[in-house]
Amino acid sequence: MIILFAGGGSLGPVTPLMATAGALRHRLFDVTFAWAGTPNGPECVFAEAEGMDFYPVPAAKWPRYPDVRWLTFPRDAWRAARTAERIVDRVRPDVVVSAGGFTAVPIIRAASAKGIPCLIHQLDKAPTLSNRLVAKRCASVTTSFSYDRPPFGSVRTERIPTPTRFRPGDAPSREEAVRTFGLDPARPVTLVTGGGQGATALNTAVYDGMDKWRKKTQLIHVCGRGKMERLEPREDYLVRELLDAESMRLAYAASDVVVTRAGMGALSEIASLSKAAVVVPIPKSHQVENIRAFSSAKAALYVAQDQPDFAEILFQQATDLLADTDRRTALGNAAHAFLSTDDGTALADRVINCAKKKSA
Repeated sequence: MIILFAGGGSLGPVTPLMATAGALRHRLFDVTFAWAGTPNGPECVFAEAEGMDFYPVPAAKWPRYPDVRWLTFPRDAWRAARTAERIVDRVRPDVVVSAGGFTAVPIIRAASAKGIPCLIHQLDKAPTLSNRLVAKRCASVTTSFSYDRPPFGSVRTERIPTPTRFRPGDAPSREEAVRTFGLDPARPVTLVTGGGQGATALNTAVYDGMDKWRKKTQLIHVCGRGKMERLEPREDYLVRELLDAESMRLAYAASDVVVTRAGMGALSEIASLSKAAVVVPIPKSHQVENIRAFSSAKAALYVAQDQPDFAEILFQQATDLLADTDRRTALGNAAHAFLSTDDGTALADRVINCAKKKSA
């Protein structure tokens, strides 16, 4: 069986599909994977690390605000469509699977036109435009959240556990994990991560306040691709552009508090591992609805980036949480109870079922 994953641009739609690939490998004797994604996104590194052939798709995203790309969009969309057709013809997938991202749109359109079953998983609470554009072309549409009203109109959806790379019990003890980073297990550890593309606001808030942060906690800082230009490691402060899956697993195991964006890749991993988190969504984005849902369930702390004294509020919320073991435990348990997660098995089952129906 040949599975073509599509989409990306950030790690949010990537890590759940990596988990699904792992579940498919355990279920199928003979399976091959390929990935079609953005030319410069983090998915290329992750896909190739898993031995997947990677195919870049030109970006064709309609800008939310007035932009010169409004003028170039017809050309960009045409190029993306032609590239997608060539990729589908070359890979000849049995199934196409996506968890979001505009590069998935031309791939799904090209594949569905050839009778290839396509599946999408809606990670974010707010239905994304990329998924809305292709939902009617898909054989299966699954979601991470439940909805009072159908999120894609007349398209039938099914809520399933969100696929995650990391499961409870997979990692070593906190002490062992902390030591692998050369840190002191007797002191608190905070993991700061803004995803594969990084988060300049988080990077700046933490790095510019480094002296006071280091008085309260040791830091593992994943700053994102291309964001290392002025960030230098110091005592009690480790900084990396990206961590591979095993290193990220260890970083979660080592951390007492996680400071992160509100992408569903990160939130699902926090929920799976019962981690206490301070979450800063990208302002005026789909991430706001994600953290509002978590916050309403008392499953994470919500800090708005576009408020006065953001850096100080972030520091205070994180360090107050570090000092309160019971509150950390309650937040982690609430996150685990709020968002159902698995190792990708539920989505893998639907991929296999679609492939069987096609071959029947």
